[in-house]
Amino acid sequence: MIKNLRQLNGYTAARFLREFKTKNWARGGLKTLLEKTDRTGSIDSVTGSGRPRTAGNVAAISQWRRRSCPGTRGILRA
Repeated sequence: MIKNLRQLNGYTAARFLREFKTKNWARGGLKTLLEKTDRTGSIDSVTGSGRPRTAGNVAAISQWRRRSCPGTRGILRA
């Protein structure tokens, strides 16, 4: 809906805020989203963006502990 209103009717961030007062949208977030739709023609995330899938992997965490705390044998204390 946002993409269509932007492309067909030329809505700006300020106009979206006026038209949809019940939504708790921030102007800066809308501007970023509108710039992205203008640039790419889509609001979908780019493939590969965001946190890597292996970041929460048990093996990756134990590897991180071994590298960051060499004298503790992977045991972290609070």
